[in-house]
Amino acid sequence: MKISVVSILSGALALTLSFTSFAADKKKSKEEKETTKVLSFDAALYKISDTNKVRLSVDKKENERLRVVLKDKAGKIYYSEMFNEHDTKYRRVFNLDEMGDGTYYFELSQKKDKLVKEVSIESTNSKMISLQ
Repeated sequence: MKISVVSILSGALALTLSFTSFAADKKKSKEEKETTKVLSFDAALYKISDTNKVRLSVDKKENERLRVVLKDKAGKIYYSEMFNEHDTKYRRVFNLDEMGDGTYYFELSQKKDKLVKEVSIESTNSKMISLQ
């Protein structure tokens, strides 16, 4: 009788652990799908040393359009471009010599996904450009 009670308890424990691991795997799979959905394109903004220029680099999936907008805090648009759907790499250099002091935003959007890169310009004897 003792053997059967012990075997029943160990079987119940094994069954409980298998359900727990299945639920954890399902939760992990859902998180991975959400992460994949958020990362439909990747972008980087670099300051070109010893200049007042920045380089925007975007890698995206083929057959999806990418919109690039440069605007200030008030929403005034300084640059807007719809990048074609056939290319997968977008590379552009932006000259910020004529931009006044302030905070500007590069808004990159593709379908429902949106990514914002911030640029702050502060003039001293030469312009100070910082990326966030």
